[in-house]
Amino acid sequence: AIKLRKEKDKDVDLIDLDIMKPYIRLRDLKDEIEKFGVNVVSPPQKYKQADLPILIHATKSCIFDENRFCVYDIGGGEESSFILRQFPELREFPYNLFFVVNIFRPFTQTKEEIENAIKTLESASGLKISGIVSNSHLRENTKKEDVIKGYKVVKEVSGVLGIPIAFVGVKESMVDKFRDEEFYEYIFPMKTFIQYPGER
Repeated sequence: AIKLRKEKDKDVDLIDLDIMKPYIRLRDLKDEIEKFGVNVVSPPQKYKQADLPILIHATKSCIFDENRFCVYDIGGGEESSFILRQFPELREFPYNLFFVVNIFRPFTQTKEEIENAIKTLESASGLKISGIVSNSHLRENTKKEDVIKGYKVVKEVSGVLGIPIAFVGVKESMVDKFRDEEFYEYIFPMKTFIQYPGER
C-alpha cells in the first residue's frame, strides 16, 4: 500500500479485514502507516476488538471509486477468505489476489500444504489467486538461506498450479545479499512495522 501511494497518482485505502490475528492487526498501526499517506480503514475505536470487521460500507465505497486503490488485508485461514464473498462487486473490476507464503509458519510449510491452502482460499473467497508472494522469514533471526529455501518451495508450487510468483519479500537491510540470485528482480524490500516483545 505504501509503495502504491508513492508510485501512483491515486489515493490508497488499506482495509483491515483480518479476523484471525488479534495481536497483529493493521488497526493497531493506523497512525504510523498513515504518516506515509495511506488511509487505513479499520473498525471504529469502540469496536477495535470486534471479531468481525465493521467495514462493509467503507469497503464497497472504495471498490467503486476509480480514483483510489483498495488494498485488503484478509489474513489467513478459510474464515478470513469467506469475508471476500460479502463483496461480489470485486469480480466486476480488475484485481490482484496475492497468496503470501512463509514456510516457517504452520499450514504453509510444504508444497502440498501451500497448494491445499491456495485451493481452499479460492474456494472460500470465490476468487482466483493471481500471484504468490514468497515471504519466508524468521523475524530478526532470518538468514539468507531461509529466504532462498522459501523461494524454492514457492517456485515449485508456482510451476504445479500455473500461478506466477508476484514478488519475493526481503527485509530492506538484506536486499543486497541477493544480487546474484535468480529471483533478485522479484525482490520487494520489506519494512518492519510490528515488533514482538524482546525485539528491538
